[in-house]
Amino acid sequence: MGKYKILIVDDHEIFRKGVKQLINNEGDMNVVAEADDGKEAIQLAGDYKPDVVLMDISMPGLTGLEASVELIKKFKGIKVILLSLYDREEYVLSAIKIGVKGYILKDESNKIFLKAIRKVAEGQYYFSGDISHYILANLNKNVFSQAAKPVEASHESRFHLSKREKEVLSAIRQGQSNKDISENFKVSIRTIETHRLNIMRKLRVSNIEECIKIAEREGLI
Repeated sequence: MGKYKILIVDDHEIFRKGVKQLINNEGDMNVVAEADDGKEAIQLAGDYKPDVVLMDISMPGLTGLEASVELIKKFKGIKVILLSLYDREEYVLSAIKIGVKGYILKDESNKIFLKAIRKVAEGQYYFSGDISHYILANLNKNVFSQAAKPVEASHESRFHLSKREKEVLSAIRQGQSNKDISENFKVSIRTIETHRLNIMRKLRVSNIEECIKIAEREGLI
């Protein structure tokens, strides 16, 4: 049996390279291609025929959900795992409706990442953290029988910050350090740093001071 072929799709190069190194250290899988947006992902999927696509849910242009719809429709048997910082219920349910096989939070451990890839490559599902409770809570509803219509995740690439991002930005405005914020929220410093990067990306600025100005002007914090 050959190695599982993986396509990584994420607009953050540092994150992409880190995941690539993790995967290529394993004997049963390797990264065959990388893309930094949904449109390129569809093209590369046609060129490389990956077994599993690791897809960032929030990207400028074609979002992860939108690209996943196209991939699943166009390439029979392709398996998609969505990557996100958030376990938002509407994203999870939308992902299931369109046929995504997994949903991993970006701050999961390396062990969880590899476990998810293997399970999905073998034809199983994998949802990290407490995401499974969204699925169980909705099994008796009609949400899974509705037509697949992805949530408008592209809002995250405009002036829409998550509740946690607003909390982080407010804490930064108050003069708290990454260490202080991580301790207050009981998460890793790496997670706070990722929130900062995403806030700057969404508000399309290169420094956190500009983020605060825009967020105040737009009433986001």
